[in-house]
Amino acid sequence: MKKIFLLLPIILFASVSVSVNKKHLNIGEDLIITITAQGKNIKFPNLNKIAGYDIIGTSISNNIVLINGNVKESVSKSFVIMPDRNFTIPSFSISINGKIYKTKPIKITVTTPKQTKGDYTLDINLSKTKAYIGENLILTLKYQEKKSAASVNIQKPSIPGAIVKLINKKPIDNGVVYKFLVVPLKAGTFKVGPFIANIGEEVKENLFDDPFFTMKSIKYKTIFSNQLNLEVYPIPQNAVYGNFKMNLQAKNKIEADKPNKIVLSVKGCGDFADLPDFHLNIPNATVYEKKPIIKTNIQNSKICGEYTKEFDVIAESNYTIPSFTLREFNGSVHILKTKPLKVTVTGITNTMHSPVKTIQKTTKIKKTATTKFNYTVYVLIFISGIALGALIVFLYKKQNPLYRKIKRANNKELFNLLLPYEKYPEIKEILNKLDENIYQNKKHKIDKKEIIKILKKYTDNI
Repeated sequence: MKKIFLLLPIILFASVSVSVNKKHLNIGEDLIITITAQGKNIKFPNLNKIAGYDIIGTSISNNIVLINGNVKESVSKSFVIMPDRNFTIPSFSISINGKIYKTKPIKITVTTPKQTKGDYTLDINLSKTKAYIGENLILTLKYQEKKSAASVNIQKPSIPGAIVKLINKKPIDNGVVYKFLVVPLKAGTFKVGPFIANIGEEVKENLFDDPFFTMKSIKYKTIFSNQLNLEVYPIPQNAVYGNFKMNLQAKNKIEADKPNKIVLSVKGCGDFADLPDFHLNIPNATVYEKKPIIKTNIQNSKICGEYTKEFDVIAESNYTIPSFTLREFNGSVHILKTKPLKVTVTGITNTMHSPVKTIQKTTKIKKTATTKFNYTVYVLIFISGIALGALIVFLYKKQNPLYRKIKRANNKELFNLLLPYEKYPEIKEILNKLDENIYQNKKHKIDKKEIIKILKKYTDNI
């Protein structure tokens, strides 16, 4: 009974509640939801979204209070979201000392304000109100004022399901014009705006009805832009919006066991973020694949640039580089293809990997009076020479040819030798270092003895 009595005050003081900064708000305004829990061992739910809205900010505060000799902990956690319609904040489950407590749901009303008219105005315009996924649009936002404001803070525009990026800012008479690049990422009908700006106005206050005691202060007001509808249409499956050109570069003749550097490039304007990750499969060949490099910039209000991906291919017989295919869409589907490329591999022989042959030569020795005397010594020397030569040949043959090549190889030669073993993680890491040494002038230290140890670990032939 004593243990129950000691726990009772903690249970009595356990409680949870939820509050908001406002129950009625306009589109574009932040809603702050605060969950407060009191007790011990408080655990909040792990939230990424609330009622489908992304959480754009969080904060937490702790308080410890001693009441009648009992320690009570109070923890408040706040979440910031930006709703665009009426909704209900759901009930949250909070664990306090191992017991689950639930908050009450709260209804939130979201209204669409009319565009503000008067001394300060905010206007938005879209280059298109109907577009496809991945198509580039321009959003223009213009702020103007009839009288000078002490401060102006324009909220960065955001559109659900689209990338919005500032590309230009231009001052005009009594205002400023912003241009944003908009790239829709999903189909549907979306509300664009209203966007808001917080305007600070300088206000004079006379505390004692005396000009001597006049003070200046800043008062803030919120203004709203107009609102637009954006209709986004889907594009055919496995297609990418844009206007591209594909190119393939490679040698059509290469020596056996030498890497053939293959470069695939995609240039143009469009949705580079959705380009597929191209892969290359060639039977009876080793293919080393690098990560693609994408460089983009804004040209004439469009995302333009180049996608580049490199492959290294090593083979001991002729092979064909197959076509790479891209389905582009810009009102209709176009199939882009590179031409297949036949590669001739030279220097192929049946004895490329044949074992070393040893030719033994014997010499007749004339018997004279002198040699007769030392015949036994000469025989022993001769036998020892043959035995030593045989031992050297044996050891040379036992030593793997790859081991000998690794020891005397430079960076490029070593890269080619190790390429067939890239499936092993340690070797792949060494290949990356060699690649940087060769093409980026880096100076990674390569331990050849360590390479041999790694290969011994994975193969029985070393």
